[in-house]
Amino acid sequence: FGVDMEVGNFQHNFDPAPYELATGWRLDVAPEIRMPLRGRGIYLEPAASFRYTGYKLSESDTEDDSLSRSAPIYSVDGGMVFERLWGSKQQRLQTLEPRFMYLYVPYRDQSDLPNFNTSLADLNLVQLFRTNRYVGADRLGDANQLSFGLTSRLLDADTGEEFLSATVGQAYYFDVPRVQLPDEVSDDTESSDIIAELDLRAYGDWNIGMGVQWDPGDTRSEKGDVHLQYRPSFDRAANLGYPFRRGNIEQVDGSVAWPIADNWSAYARMVYWLEDDQELDQLAGLEYRSCCWSVRLVARRYVIDRTGDVDTSVQLQLELNGLSSVG
Repeated sequence: FGVDMEVGNFQHNFDPAPYELATGWRLDVAPEIRMPLRGRGIYLEPAASFRYTGYKLSESDTEDDSLSRSAPIYSVDGGMVFERLWGSKQQRLQTLEPRFMYLYVPYRDQSDLPNFNTSLADLNLVQLFRTNRYVGADRLGDANQLSFGLTSRLLDADTGEEFLSATVGQAYYFDVPRVQLPDEVSDDTESSDIIAELDLRAYGDWNIGMGVQWDPGDTRSEKGDVHLQYRPSFDRAANLGYPFRRGNIEQVDGSVAWPIADNWSAYARMVYWLEDDQELDQLAGLEYRSCCWSVRLVARRYVIDRTGDVDTSVQLQLELNGLSSVG
């Protein structure tokens, strides 16, 4: 048994405010019950929940300032794990891990609800097995679909260290989803794009990862990424990535975290947009860590919108190890 609940008061800084921009309170609550059934190498988890989202608006382009939406959510998540020893000395363990999830959410007309902070999530392997295709409480996506995924790993049979992991997944729609955000492009396909990921420990402390989203209808890749990581220890890492998306969005993403003295570490990151020859995000900072607490100071300069406007921020965070962080 469980429940998720959130209460928020949303305002904006336009003066005077455009009439179509809503402000006000939002309550989102979702009680849930799950029944995890697990055995050796197999699991099945049916679940049912009820999600209610209510609004009390102070500024809106609708006549009614009290709006709400509610709907049940039903899902069945299941999977299996097959293993076999492999290699000349049986020193490797190979797995085959199929997974499926059936999801049903009835359609609810939500065109009158405001959109405070909700967007359509990028399609990835995690999103295939979520119960809402949106991030945020302003929209609950209708669904009558079946998601499949297949993962295979290659491990050290003695230590469990992972050398390779490959995953592929896709969702099939029995009914075409109807809920949309105001600026969302409709899609009437019977299945989602195919998602594939590959992670490989190339040599020693080097790791390589690749991912692609493939559109089977147009037989082309929609987005993907390739990333390289050097990590000689838990507190030392350097990353270099190349994410791309159809529509000439190509970027280079580099980051590093490295100790520079006793208890001191440095951080840095840069995201560079190749098409416009522009830095999208630059970050640099220091961290001091002791046995019981740590403090971080970070300066960041980043593009805030599509027009290229740039903002600068300085952030300070204090963390009490094992408790919480503030800042």
